[in-house]
Amino acid sequence: MKFYKHSLLLLASFSIVFIWQNSQLAQYGVPFIGFLVFLFLLISIKNKQNLNLGGPLNFFILNTILLLFIFSTGGINSNLFFLLYFLLFAAAFIMHPKSVFIIPISLIIIFWYQIFEGDVSANIIKMASISILSPLAYFFGIQFKKNDKDEDEILKTKERATSSADDIAKDVEQVIESGKEKLSGKEIEKLNDVLEETESLRNEK
Repeated sequence: MKFYKHSLLLLASFSIVFIWQNSQLAQYGVPFIGFLVFLFLLISIKNKQNLNLGGPLNFFILNTILLLFIFSTGGINSNLFFLLYFLLFAAAFIMHPKSVFIIPISLIIIFWYQIFEGDVSANIIKMASISILSPLAYFFGIQFKKNDKDEDEILKTKERATSSADDIAKDVEQVIESGKEKLSGKEIEKLNDVLEETESLRNEK
């Protein structure tokens, strides 16, 4: 499900840029970029100066801003074109890894006419390199998601262990409190050892 949502977001971003650049709206590119930057900051800033750069919606806006910047500074011959390589890997980490394959296809479509202008060989190499890097970005994205999932599982396991330790500690405390007179010194000592072990588990959280 995430793959379809993220793919639609990416396609929407490329579609907006394609329509914008091929209409009379292209002359208002700079003000539109300014609006998108403001929108990006507005969505990203959650608490005071804490900036959240992740998230599919953030990436949608960032992708649109970057593409508009590239078109406004020379298109396929822009000095900012190299940023698309970083964008490819960022997509693999933030979006669903499979959605990275949409990027080279979309770039070929929106830059189609520019590919065959000027230095055609260099333009084809640029597009081919992005296409070749897509499987690599996908692989890194898969590994990143896997590691992130493993870390979540470890954290959840620790939380469950801590919760169990809390329950055990309460039970032991109740036993000690209610059976002080009946329990021997050694038994109380063993129960205190259990309390110490549960306390160490809670401290490891």
